[in-house]
Amino acid sequence: AGIEMKYLLIFFAVVVFSACTESRSIPRDVYSPDKMERILWDMLLADRFAAVILVKDSAKVDVRKETFKVYEKVFSIHKTSQEEFARSFRYYLSRPDLTSVMFDSIYVRAGRGRIETYQRYR
Repeated sequence: AGIEMKYLLIFFAVVVFSACTESRSIPRDVYSPDKMERILWDMLLADRFAAVILVKDSAKVDVRKETFKVYEKVFSIHKTSQEEFARSFRYYLSRPDLTSVMFDSIYVRAGRGRIETYQRYR
């Protein structure tokens, strides 16, 4: 009975370990958290640009169309496409454990930028 229990415990340990390992692995067709974070940062900057600069010219330009042009530029810089970005973004939305780390890092980065800007113009 002791030997069976030992094998049962080993079996459960292997199952638990492989489940944990599997949940941490990123599919091959999904960007690494570091790359996704860099793309998201640039997408946020592009969105901010559209909200601040393009809206001022909204009487002259199609803001939505111009915003998508800016997004395409971000995709080009990162050598990706809208489809690849969307696939990775959907994956990370299904993984709040990874997404929260990325957004926390982006939040800290934005905070540092605000502090640096404030100190520069004091």
